[in-house]
Amino acid sequence: MKRIKADAWLLLVALIWGATFPLVKLALYYLPPFTFNTIRFALSVVIFLLLLPILRVDKFIIKETSKIGIKIGLVVFLGYSLQTLGMEYSSATNAGYITSLYVVLTPIVARTLYGSIIRVKDVVCTCSALFGMFLMSYSGITGNLMLLGCALAFAIEIAMISHNSKLFCPFSLAFWQIFSVSLFSIPFSIFEITHFKENLIFAILKKDVLVALIVTAILATVVARILQNRYQRYTTPTDAAVIFSLEGVFSHIFSLIFLGEKLSLIQYVGAVIIVISVMAVSL
Repeated sequence: MKRIKADAWLLLVALIWGATFPLVKLALYYLPPFTFNTIRFALSVVIFLLLLPILRVDKFIIKETSKIGIKIGLVVFLGYSLQTLGMEYSSATNAGYITSLYVVLTPIVARTLYGSIIRVKDVVCTCSALFGMFLMSYSGITGNLMLLGCALAFAIEIAMISHNSKLFCPFSLAFWQIFSVSLFSIPFSIFEITHFKENLIFAILKKDVLVALIVTAILATVVARILQNRYQRYTTPTDAAVIFSLEGVFSHIFSLIFLGEKLSLIQYVGAVIIVISVMAVSL
């Protein structure tokens, strides 16, 4: 029963993550990428600090994990930066599917960083997933390469968290990841603002921007990470990988609803190859 309940919560996490892609795409029509990420993750930091008593995370633990947390946070910053930049040049649907490649890239990254065991299946699934990405990218490659870089960064993040979560409080590590993305985004957002021709306050108050900030800051960042940290331990790695592979599927459904995005036949073939590869790597 615990496993079924955990899978249901993780499915909700994948659903939330999938919904963010079209919402962020809409917000980027009004706000530049680093400015959006600075505001998004600053809001998440404030919310996370308010939740510390509920999560029962001691402030000393937060301070103790700052060094490793900021190291992981730098990688997370690179991931979200490449993802947001990539969505300016690619579709929200592509962003969802290509970002999900982090699942197949994680075993290879873990092998490279920590000497973890890698199987032939891991290599085969990675190659097939990259081929699927190629099929989805036939109409343009720049944004999709940024999104691939995002997937690689998230794979590094997962490998680092898996290696360090047994030694440090996972909620504390999550806090420093959120804090770092906001902190490292600030210099870039200042540069963007100095070249921003619109009124920043008016841009932030646009309905599409407010909705994207609320969903990404509260649901996709704070709530989703808390749910993931709480429930992933009660299910199997296979279940988790299969569920998270649906992030791309959800991104396509929501992109179709909110943006009217459609794929060509060859892109659908690429999307199916990616989903199968992501599922197969943990079976």
